[in-house]
Order: sequence, then C-alpha cells, then structure tokens
Amino acid sequence: MAPVWRYATAAGLLAVLAGCSTADPGPTAEQAGQTLQQHITELMDMVDPAETVITDPGGKDVPCGEDGVKRTYAVKSTFSRFDDHLIAEMAGRLSTTWGYEVHEPYKFGSPRTTLKLASSRISITVETPSDHEAMAAGETDCIPRG
Repeated sequence: MAPVWRYATAAGLLAVLAGCSTADPGPTAEQAGQTLQQHITELMDMVDPAETVITDPGGKDVPCGEDGVKRTYAVKSTFSRFDDHLIAEMAGRLSTTWGYEVHEPYKFGSPRTTLKLASSRISITVETPSDHEAMAAGETDCIPRG
C-alpha cells in the first residue's frame, strides 16, 4: 500500500510543478509585427477605402528599452464617401473581430483613438485627419530580444 501512496503523491507533485512552469512569454517581436500588419490590412479592407497607401512598411526591429525591440506598421486610406463615424466603426471592428480594448479614447477635437490587444502585444491608433482620409498606425510593445 505504501508504494502506491508514494507514486500517487509523486504524480500529484509533478502535476502541480508542471502547472507552475514559467508563464507564456507571448509572441516574439517578429510574430507580433506580422499580426500587427495583418490586423491593419484587414481592418482597412473592412471599411472599404477607395485607396490605401502603406506609409510605414515595418518589418524591421526598432531598438527600445534595455535590449528590447518593437515593430511598426502604418497605412493611410482615402474614401470617396464622407463618414463622421469612421473612427467608431474602425474601433468597433478592432474590438469585435480581434478583441482589442480602448486604451486612449476619442476626445472631442482630436479625431483619434488608440486600442490595445494585450495578448498580442499590439497597439493601433486610428485617426481621421480629414473628411475623406483615415490612418491606422500600430506598434508592438517593447519585447525583449531572444
């Protein structure tokens, strides 16, 4: 009976220790950068612009913090229609499609808002500099190398 008890205790202890392993480190800068680019590209496709131009192609490590890097990506789109609810539509699509949460809300007189997707280490700012333009610029968090 004693050997069975010892094995059961050892198995239970191993299960507990396995559950206490290090936390998921999250995506690398490269993975987060790819997700950032994909989300901005798909977001702009969803809001149906007349034209989209990449203003920051990203794809390279930008040094930050102590031995960290981040990635960036940005686009500017023009629209044939006037839509004074475009920021709300873009923010809503980021929230409902991927689960982004508002980090810096829209303020009267400042046509922009920033949303964050913590699990992917991404922030995206959407803004409308004029009646027929929208910009989406994003960056990853500062992610340690390696």
